[in-house]
Amino acid sequence: MKVFIKIFILFLIFFSKSVLADEVKFLASTRKVVEVGEQFQLTYTLNAQGINFRGPALNDFFVLSGPNTSSSSSIQVINGKMTQSVTNTFTYYLRAIKEGSLTISPASVKAGDKYYRSNALTIKVVKSGTNTNVSRQNNAGQKGQQVQSQTHSETKDIFLKATANKTNPFIGEQVIVTYKIYTKVPIAQISIDKLSSFSGFWSKNLLDDNERLKQSTEIINGEEYITADIRKIALFPQKTAKLEIDPMELECIAQIRKQRTSRRTSDPFFDSFFNDPFFNRSYQNVEKSLKSNPLTINVKSLPVKNKPANFSGAVGNFIFKSSIDHTELKTNEAITLKYTISGEGNIELINKLNVSFPPDFEVYDPKISNRIKTSPLGVSGSCTFEYLLIPRNPGEFNIKSVYFSYFDINKQQYITKTTPDYTINVEKGSGTLADISYTGVNQEDIKYIGSDVRHIKSNILNLQKINVYFFGSTAFYLFMIIPFVFFILLIIIWKNQTKKRNNISLMKNKKATKVARKNLKKAHAFLKSGSKEEFYIEISQALWGYLSDKFNIPQAELSMDSVNEALLKKKVNEEIIRQFIDTLNNCEFARFAPGDSSSAMDKIYREALEIISKIERELR
Repeated sequence: MKVFIKIFILFLIFFSKSVLADEVKFLASTRKVVEVGEQFQLTYTLNAQGINFRGPALNDFFVLSGPNTSSSSSIQVINGKMTQSVTNTFTYYLRAIKEGSLTISPASVKAGDKYYRSNALTIKVVKSGTNTNVSRQNNAGQKGQQVQSQTHSETKDIFLKATANKTNPFIGEQVIVTYKIYTKVPIAQISIDKLSSFSGFWSKNLLDDNERLKQSTEIINGEEYITADIRKIALFPQKTAKLEIDPMELECIAQIRKQRTSRRTSDPFFDSFFNDPFFNRSYQNVEKSLKSNPLTINVKSLPVKNKPANFSGAVGNFIFKSSIDHTELKTNEAITLKYTISGEGNIELINKLNVSFPPDFEVYDPKISNRIKTSPLGVSGSCTFEYLLIPRNPGEFNIKSVYFSYFDINKQQYITKTTPDYTINVEKGSGTLADISYTGVNQEDIKYIGSDVRHIKSNILNLQKINVYFFGSTAFYLFMIIPFVFFILLIIIWKNQTKKRNNISLMKNKKATKVARKNLKKAHAFLKSGSKEEFYIEISQALWGYLSDKFNIPQAELSMDSVNEALLKKKVNEEIIRQFIDTLNNCEFARFAPGDSSSAMDKIYREALEIISKIERELR
């Protein structure tokens, strides 16, 4: 029976001819004084049903959300007469971005057959941190019911948390840092504002940027949260120290429940009906800024006791093996010898092996191939060293065992693994040392030179005697001296070039721009093909590699602070330094930010090309 009564009253509300309408009013209200960076609310209130709302131009403010529309109604029954009042509210959530006395122009809305304009507003925006007595305008003079809004959103409803699976690792040991978002309300449009910097670590991203976030639930203090891993990084500490990881910052849009309470009428039946939570609830989208907690990692040094002499810093769990294509061959033929290290740990940081070869073998620099796999559990893969050997003399030769040592985290001890010895039987071949040359690291790069001999011509020359002889003339002595001078200059130039080539830092400095442009060229190719991951890898290598080579800074020591310090020492313009650091940050932000990836990639490419050119001009 009670349900039928409620339905009947609703029918009367919308169709009764006894409903009275007040004079239509359209009012704007907000705070009079705000600080730069402060968020505030701009509200337009209409005491009638309205459509076609047109808001003002808010160019002097950053619009966080809006216009958000809500409505409320109230009914009064006096002496048998029923009076209804309707209130429509249009709300903006704004952020002040500059100082000054700023004017907000009127908004407009259509009520019935007529358009109404609100009042204009003037807001005084003061410097952040200024003590202000902020006054709020009250919507006084309105008849009937007044509506108050309260947004229910506690800090604990949504937060960002950073965790590390290890806080006291050994140097070189893998540490997995996870950034996880916890929420009890719907969220969308997650965008990373600031990534954590990992000074003192070598890092590797473990999550696919294009993969959708995997959600799960977690109970904290008896409350259920929806969680998702925003970012997961594998870190390998490069020095023994107390290392700080600063927080990551992001923004998202949260859908917050908005509860409205209204002034009671004289009839308790109407109060219980219209204050029913089912009819008295709405939602609004609010921009939330989240910041994770900082982390402190105490890195321990590796034990000195029982440390092998050939230990080179490998930490993890590895397998070491070798293979050779053949052991019976002739002189000047090639052998391929491979050493492979596979397993879990800092495998990408293994860059050399101590291998000794017979002096009768011509040995070329090894071809190093890394196959790295990443997963939420960490980094694994293999590293292969491929040697190409060419025996120049016949005989029986021995390639001794190779030792590889690493620190096993699980056993907390050093492990040494070896490969077998190889005995090589070399027979005399038909060719000679002069018949072969080597131009690369693969067997197919070996080329033979023609063995034919070009003889000196023995034809009799017809000499003619003339009055002026070349022998003894000025030209004769010049032709005798000039080759000698050129020969001396050639030796000087050759020695200078040799000295420069031996100066690795100088060579890297000279080739820094060339290498950076080569990486940018590759990045441009990936940009055209839409390969997002490969594009950002090449852009990062171009920027970080340029700084490493240009200023002789090891890549493991590169950070935003070291970049700033190196550029300031070279007296680079501070504006250009800021642009360079912004470009590095933009590269990381664009890499993980959602949205139009092609436009972001094109923007990052142009910024990287421009900033490297600017720094080159500054350093000249």
